[in-house]
Amino acid sequence: MKKITIIAITLIALAGTQQAMKWSQSRPAAAERVAATESVRRPAAGEVIGFRDDYNTLAWLGTPYAQAPVGTLRWRAPQPLAPWPETRQALAMGSPCIQFWGPASGLDGNEGEVVGSEDCLHLNIWAPQVALTQPEQSLPVMLWIHGGGNSIGTANTFSGAHLAGSQQVIVVTINYRLGLMGWFSHQALRDTALNLEDASGNYGVLDMIAALRWVQENIAAFGGDPGNVTLFGESAGGANVTALMASPLAKGLFHRAIAQSGSLKTTPLTWAENYRDDDHRGDDSSFKEVLLTLVADDWPDDNRDTGKQRIQHMSSAATMAYLRAKTPEQLLSPFTSRLEAFGLLFTPNNLRDGHVLPKASLMTLFQHADNYNDVPLLLGTTRDEEKLFMALDPQWVDLLFGVIPKIRDLDTYNRIAAYQSDTWRALSVDEPAAVISRHAASHVYAYRFDWDEAPANWLVNLQELIGAGHGIDVSFVFGDFEGPSSMRDLMTAENEAGRLQLSAAMMSYWAEFAYHGTPARGRSGNLPEWTPWHHDKPALMLLDTEIDGGLRMAQSQVTAQSLKDRLAADTSLESQKQRCQLYVSLFLTGFQTTDFWNQQEYEELGQGGCRQFNPFELAR
Repeated sequence: MKKITIIAITLIALAGTQQAMKWSQSRPAAAERVAATESVRRPAAGEVIGFRDDYNTLAWLGTPYAQAPVGTLRWRAPQPLAPWPETRQALAMGSPCIQFWGPASGLDGNEGEVVGSEDCLHLNIWAPQVALTQPEQSLPVMLWIHGGGNSIGTANTFSGAHLAGSQQVIVVTINYRLGLMGWFSHQALRDTALNLEDASGNYGVLDMIAALRWVQENIAAFGGDPGNVTLFGESAGGANVTALMASPLAKGLFHRAIAQSGSLKTTPLTWAENYRDDDHRGDDSSFKEVLLTLVADDWPDDNRDTGKQRIQHMSSAATMAYLRAKTPEQLLSPFTSRLEAFGLLFTPNNLRDGHVLPKASLMTLFQHADNYNDVPLLLGTTRDEEKLFMALDPQWVDLLFGVIPKIRDLDTYNRIAAYQSDTWRALSVDEPAAVISRHAASHVYAYRFDWDEAPANWLVNLQELIGAGHGIDVSFVFGDFEGPSSMRDLMTAENEAGRLQLSAAMMSYWAEFAYHGTPARGRSGNLPEWTPWHHDKPALMLLDTEIDGGLRMAQSQVTAQSLKDRLAADTSLESQKQRCQLYVSLFLTGFQTTDFWNQQEYEELGQGGCRQFNPFELAR
């Protein structure tokens, strides 16, 4: 395995979607698990047997929910399972989906290496044993969608045993196709598709819908109530939760939704498909740009124009045959130079195809309850979302001796992090909560996660560097702090008591929401009451330990307009260009949506305006 610096491992361990690096070192290996006869269950495709897990639960791992999307099934909607004749042992996690190696993959590998398998459409289930001994008592189902930018990650990151056993719920975690395997849209694909699902380009979303359908048809066999399913996910998983709220194909398949550090980002097809130099420009990694890059790799003597001509003269059938003939390694190998931290490769996803996902933006859809799947919604962010990513960026942080991070300018670091993190909150929590609460039949609940008690010493002050960073909340929701070795090092004896108490409270709130559509006072009934957000009375639950104020409600709101006003008036910025760059990163590139972008406002921003700066150039 490529050697990673100690601090990089530390930071990666703090990212909620990146906690699988040494997962197998702290869990029993599949060979050590013993099949439990009382766990035999009979879903539609065939009999499965699981094992006894922690917290008085039974678990079934690596259970397929659709056919492997390989060969001619690549870039097609997931297909129903073929029955298996013998009892299937569900003792080991299935393979992660195709992705670039990184700690999120849960596999050994090297930087730039493609890992995982196309045969990855599996799910894991944890059920309290009472769900099996008392089958008349159907329990709420909580289906987890992992994060990772929709290009990395796996269902295997967290154990659902603690959440399931302590809160008496069924926990399901799923894999779904990632990156170019999960989202690919092109006219050639539409021309050769068998149906609208195949033509949509939204294969990752369709995988999630297939998993929800599997739950509807099979979860009763595991003690779950198909009439009470809660979707929950973090980061890209949170964005997928809100996207599924908008999908007409997901209607009736879930009944509550929790979006942790998500976004309302969905991508217009022009942005997803067009070349970057088209009149209606596309993303730098649009699907036409992807195809052009592949062609340039195969025909290195072509220039950009001749490459475009070569593609134009290929028939739709030939184009798709060319793409399907490539191995995953061949498809992804030209993009190693574009990788971000953790192996992320950003290509368009959650596409507004008009069938799987509507053509309108989510903020537009959320203006009227008839436009989306109106279910109780709980959503929130961490206080310092952006610090995790800034901590890995040499623009903000130096690595002394190549290992020890030192913030270049703490005041600037905190100011930029506050802008980015507050925008994450405004655009993914406060703005949608204000809109939805005006008309929805269902309530909206909001939170901010403030825990920032990671170790601080003379070498590294993680409380300053990371704070309440992106993804830290996920371990608390699962009650699972036994992830990678580096994560265990961060969870010290000094912060254990408060950390476990906060985790218990969060599990209790999340489970009560799954039971009744409101977090209320938690399953325990003794927590501070979590009240819903009203459009004229914001209500935000602050999640923290007692030493920092504890669990408490606040009437606090951050809007896009308040951020724009703050940015326009900020005299501490280094230059007008930095002001313009911030406006672009906050309201255009960060969420790939134009709901809060105003060209005139951009041009007139601050002293002198931003007319001289092309926003797309600033984005690069």
